[in-house]
Amino acid sequence: MSQTQADNPFRPGSGIFPPLLAGRERETHIAMARVARTREGHPHHTALLGEWAIGKTTLLMHWRQLLRGIGDVATLSLAYPQPVGEFLDGLRATVDADGSGARTSREVELGIDLGLANAKLRDTHGAGTNGLRGSLERFAKRQRDRRQLACVLIDDVDLLTDSRHALLQLRAISLELYASDLPIALVVAASGALFAGIGAAHESLIRYYEPLTLGPLDPRDAELAVSIPLRGTGVTFDGSVLADIASSSAGRPYYIQKLAYFAFDAAVNGRVGLPEYRVGFERAFAAVSQEIFAGRWSGLSPSERAVVRVLADVSEPRRSAEVESLARHVGIAPTATRQALRRLASRGHVARLTNGRRGLYAVEDPLFRRYLAMQS
Repeated sequence: MSQTQADNPFRPGSGIFPPLLAGRERETHIAMARVARTREGHPHHTALLGEWAIGKTTLLMHWRQLLRGIGDVATLSLAYPQPVGEFLDGLRATVDADGSGARTSREVELGIDLGLANAKLRDTHGAGTNGLRGSLERFAKRQRDRRQLACVLIDDVDLLTDSRHALLQLRAISLELYASDLPIALVVAASGALFAGIGAAHESLIRYYEPLTLGPLDPRDAELAVSIPLRGTGVTFDGSVLADIASSSAGRPYYIQKLAYFAFDAAVNGRVGLPEYRVGFERAFAAVSQEIFAGRWSGLSPSERAVVRVLADVSEPRRSAEVESLARHVGIAPTATRQALRRLASRGHVARLTNGRRGLYAVEDPLFRRYLAMQS
């Protein structure tokens, strides 16, 4: 192999993010138009919704760069499974640091892992919501005086112990600031289940954070997400390899980058054909299995494991009643199956494909389906 690992455009920290190169123009146009309306005094906030590995974090990072490029100040925070008060304290410190541009003692580490940002936020408890309001007010005033906008982007907000409470707090603060002619733009990212089962008292959240759903890349864009970063590297992928990466990844940017990363390293004489790709595919699948699927599997209850394996064994989406019948053969009662389906769908392990009363369910992730077949 003539290439080195440092040449690999898909390696961690390379700065090459496939979803930024193809297939996200529509979502970016919509989000930037909403921010522009907020800048003009007509607040329009966004909830970016999508499955894990679909590229939400990468897109938030891209939007942050775009906003900063036109003079806005966009601060990005990543939520963790933590109480709302702790998160708001951390957000306050982030706003203070990014809004002033000054260095603080608070440590923020951003490491890029194949297009996904991981942050470790170390902070002491502060003044909670009251402190955050003051920070956002100062942030918005500084930007208004510069005729620019203050933007707050929050990733994985649904990981908080009470994400709805956090969203309501941010909504209340932003409304108070807007009444003082201090608009801020809010963009939150979460799984598609963020607003599932929301009560009448909280329906305003859906109107305030208007959903923008992020789906998988179509096959053409998925292939472009690989072929464009390859330009100038001296390495080429056969058309059949590009097509298989698009198919095996099901358009999920994280998988695209994993598969392309290991395929690139398997190149012989600057070329990746099907024999080289098969080597790279097995390495990529082993890495994804260790990083993601093993944790998913270990976190499932016995009934959830049985139900997800039943779905992985069928070729077509099945209605809840059909899944219940199949699961009964492996000893799972219908009530337990229905509960397992709801939990699996809410966590993104299976897809619920219709809005009907019972819905259709399927394991749409080809790599996860392959992992489940190995567990059988």
